[in-house]
Amino acid sequence: MENNQQLKLLVVDDEAAIVHFTKKIFDKKGFISFGATDGESAVEVFKKERPHICLIDIHMPFSPFDGVETLKQIKQVDQDAVCLMVSRITEKDRVADCRNFGALAYLLKPLDFDDLDKAIEKAKAYVKTS
Repeated sequence: MENNQQLKLLVVDDEAAIVHFTKKIFDKKGFISFGATDGESAVEVFKKERPHICLIDIHMPFSPFDGVETLKQIKQVDQDAVCLMVSRITEKDRVADCRNFGALAYLLKPLDFDDLDKAIEKAKAYVKTS
């Protein structure tokens, strides 16, 4: 998928400022972006809007469930959902969990936006449009 226009992106992070900033960047790149500050809301937004790519923070201590559980629930809704996981932590078990539950990539915070752009470009190859 070459053009970002009409490509939907869901940004999930328990820090509202990160959600706002990341959405703003991708809106400028032509994406239609949505945000959620907890896993439960993210799953609801996913069900309603069916974003093409999800960018999910793993560690969300104030959320009803963390990013790994959010990933699992999104994948239950749509096993083809393209999800990129983000975290400050590098615990091997958490990375393995993300991969086992179908995450395409695992990115470390603070986000390097060049690396994020590369990951999004890679993710676009896995997007199924109808």
